[in-house]
Amino acid sequence: MRPVFSDEDEAFREEVRAFYRKELPKDWFGGLSDEAEETRRITHEIKKKLAKKGWLTMAWPKQYGGQEAPLTRQVVFVEESAYFRVNARDAGTGYLGIAIMQHGTEEQKQRFLGPISRAEINFHQGFSEPNAGSDLTGLTTKAWREGDDYVFSGQKIWGGHLEQADYSFFLARTDQEAPKHKGISFFIIPSDTPGLHADTFANMGGGNQQIVYYDNCRVNAQECIIGAENQGWYIAATALNHERAFVEHAANGARLMEELVELWRSADRHNANDYRTIVLRNKLAQVAIEVQVCRLLNYRFIWLYGEGRDPSYEASQVKIFGSEMTQRFMHVAGEVLGFYSQIQRDNPKSSLVYLGGRIEHQIRYQPSYTLMGGTSEIQRNLIATRGLGLPR
Repeated sequence: MRPVFSDEDEAFREEVRAFYRKELPKDWFGGLSDEAEETRRITHEIKKKLAKKGWLTMAWPKQYGGQEAPLTRQVVFVEESAYFRVNARDAGTGYLGIAIMQHGTEEQKQRFLGPISRAEINFHQGFSEPNAGSDLTGLTTKAWREGDDYVFSGQKIWGGHLEQADYSFFLARTDQEAPKHKGISFFIIPSDTPGLHADTFANMGGGNQQIVYYDNCRVNAQECIIGAENQGWYIAATALNHERAFVEHAANGARLMEELVELWRSADRHNANDYRTIVLRNKLAQVAIEVQVCRLLNYRFIWLYGEGRDPSYEASQVKIFGSEMTQRFMHVAGEVLGFYSQIQRDNPKSSLVYLGGRIEHQIRYQPSYTLMGGTSEIQRNLIATRGLGLPR
C-alpha cells in the first residue's frame, strides 16, 4: 500500500529540495570514491545543518531528539536526500537508533539517541566475519565475562572507516553451547577501546574496506551490551530489517534515469526506427517501470511498520528487488553509453566522460549490491520461510 502524502508532506518535499539546491555545490555528484575526502567533508557539513533543522530523525519521539513527525514526512526527507545524492541516512539514523530505542536501557537511549539525532557521533558496523557472512549465525567472535567487564576476541570484515567512528557495534557469541542463533549478544563499544584496530584494503568500486580485530578488548558489561545476553540475534534482526528497506535505491534510480534519458535525447543521433534504438528504448522503459515498483515496495514496508506490524520478509522483498533492479539498470546504462561507459571520471580525456563518470563507477560497484546487507539467496530463504511458511 502506498502512503498517502498530505499537503504538508508535499510542502515539506519542496522545502527539502530548496535546501539542497541552495546548500550543495553546483557540481555536486556525491559519493564518487575519487573525491571521497571532499565528499565526506561536505556531507558532514550538510548533516550538521540537517540535524539543526531536526530532519535527520524527525519521526523519532521528542525525548530522544525527534519531532514526532508522521512517518511519511521522514520518507519524503530520505527520498529527496537520495535524489540529491546526499547520504543523510547512516547507521545511526537509519537502523541502529531504532534498535537502541526498542531494546536499549534508558541510560543507553539517553547516551546514544540524542547525539545521533544531532549528527554528533558515527558508528562502525561489525556483523560479517571471514567465515560468517551469508550465514551470520556462524560467527565466532567471542565475548565472556570477567568480573564487571566483557572481554571480546575475534574479527569482522567488510565494514569500513573504523578510524572515523566513535563507536563499533557488533555481534559476539556469549554462549558457546547454545544453538547458533540463540547464543549471540549485541554490543556497542568505544572505537578507541584498547585492542580494537583495523587493516584497510581497497575494493573494486574504488573505496576502502577493513578487517577489524577485537584483541581481548575489555569494556564494562552494563555499558556495552544492548538488550539481554544471548538475545542479540533478535536485536540485529530489528536493525537489519530497516537497513534492507532501502528507500534510496528507487530515488537514486529515478535521478539517474532522468539524466540518462536527457543524455539520450540530447545526443540527437538515434534513428527512431533503428533496431538498436528500439531495443534500448524498451529496456529503458522496463527499468523505469522497475524503479517505480521498487518505490512502491518501499512504501509498503513503511506502511506496515507504521501500522505496528513486523515487516521482516517484506524487508527482504525490498532488498532483493532494489539491489537486483540497480544491477539491471547499470547493465542497460552501459549499453546506452557503449564504450563511453568504461571511461573513468579522472580520465585525461574528460571530454568523453558522460554523467560525470557515475555509470562507470556504478558498474564497478554494483556487484556488491546483492551481497551486502544479506545476499539475494539469503533474502529468498527468508521470504520462503517467514513469508510463505515453507520448511527450512
